[in-house]
Amino acid sequence: MSLFKKISNGWQRAVNGKAVSGSGLQEIVQKSAQESVQFSDSGMHIIQGNGREQDIAYRDVEQIDIITTDQGPWQEDVWWCFYLSNEETPVYLPQGIKGEEQILLMLEKHFAGIDFQTFIMAMGSADNAVFNLWRRAEG
Repeated sequence: MSLFKKISNGWQRAVNGKAVSGSGLQEIVQKSAQESVQFSDSGMHIIQGNGREQDIAYRDVEQIDIITTDQGPWQEDVWWCFYLSNEETPVYLPQGIKGEEQILLMLEKHFAGIDFQTFIMAMGSADNAVFNLWRRAEG
């Protein structure tokens, strides 16, 4: 699947309230006390509200976006989106997930050239939009 198709599909899922996290999971990802993300020197460990756990190595991340929708504040309206080289379906983290306060530090440390100006624009958006923060250089 092309990167453009992954982005388009992810944006549509978020806009329609059907954002998925991990391959095959077809339910809305809701914030809960059980959902969390933890960061190490090599990757992140995600625990979803349904108890599913997933490890992501930083070296596998191809692209990082923020997806915003016009559905807030009654539904999730900001999603961290990680496109992986070894997965067809991106991994989505809802804004407010436990551990989120460390995401910007992790991005700065492990993803050279992260676009913080675009991050600021995304945080001010109340529209259906995709904001690219980082893409692995080809070659």
